[in-house]
Amino acid sequence: MQLLIIPKKLTRGGDLIVVPKDYFEKLDSIKNRLLGEEMETDEAIRIFDSERRAGKLRKARGFADILGVRTFQ
Repeated sequence: MQLLIIPKKLTRGGDLIVVPKDYFEKLDSIKNRLLGEEMETDEAIRIFDSERRAGKLRKARGFADILGVRTFQ
């Protein structure tokens, strides 16, 4: 893949990089997927925090506590 970099003097700001359209579209789809995952994670953290503050979460010492299974020692 060839890149063409246009200097700041000609673009009146930052560097301008020209890339093939299919490469740009691939990068754009990856960016959109990652942003969607980040938004879902942020929402899950927000829900966790609100439920933790409301006291809706239980503490468990192990997986058996979560399942409600009695362990014998």
